[in-house]
Amino acid sequence: MMSTNDFVPVIKAVLSDKRVIVTAVIMFLFMDFCAYVVRYRKKPKAGKPKKTFVAPAPAPAENAAEGGGDDAGGDEE
Repeated sequence: MMSTNDFVPVIKAVLSDKRVIVTAVIMFLFMDFCAYVVRYRKKPKAGKPKKTFVAPAPAPAENAAEGGGDDAGGDEE
């Protein structure tokens, strides 16, 4: 039976092997891609903005000729 001290060189040799590193990187990229596919949401279509028509400003009332000015109250003397 191997002791704990005998496992360290074996673990170091396994983790430093190029095939293990490449496999780990490929698996990481694959799992990241799978997570992206699961979380993917299609963006809603951006429709054309509706044209808004600005109403023309009302013509100013010609109260100055009557002498009333800004007073729109019921002072009829």
